[in-house]
Amino acid sequence: MMRATCLTQDQIRDRACRIHLGLGRKQRRPSSSTLVKVGVVAFSVFWFLTAQAAEQASWYGEQHRGQLMADGRPFDPDKLTAASWSFDLGTKVLVTHEDRSVVVEITDRGPAKRLCRQGRTIDLSRAAFERLADPDLGLIDVTTRKR
Repeated sequence: MMRATCLTQDQIRDRACRIHLGLGRKQRRPSSSTLVKVGVVAFSVFWFLTAQAAEQASWYGEQHRGQLMADGRPFDPDKLTAASWSFDLGTKVLVTHEDRSVVVEITDRGPAKRLCRQGRTIDLSRAAFERLADPDLGLIDVTTRKR
C-alpha cells in the first residue's frame, strides 16, 4: 500500500520563505573581479553626486523688475534669486566664482534654451551677480551646488 503525505501550510510557507531568501543553498562568494566592478560603480556614483561641474552664469536686472517669475512672485533684482532649469523652484543653491560665493533661491526658469546649449546654466539677479563679480563682465564661470 502506498502512503501519500501532504505538506501542511506551515511546511509550504517555510519552504517558500527558504527559497525566496536563498536559504538551504550553498552560498557563493563573489569573485574579485565582481568586487572590483562594484567598487568602480560605487566610486563613480560618489564622484558624480559630489562633483561640481564648471558652468556659466549671467545676470538679469532692472528691465525685468516687476515681471512675474515662474514661482508667481514679481522679480526684484535687489534680492538674491536666480533662474535655472537644473533645480526645483524654491531650492537654495550655492553659486561660487573663484573665491566668492553666494546663496540664491531658484525662483524662475532660465536661461533661454538656446543659451543653455552654449553652456549657460544659471541666470542670477543683479544683486547676486554683484556679490561674485563686476556686472560689466556679463558672463562668468561658476560652480553650483544645492544647499
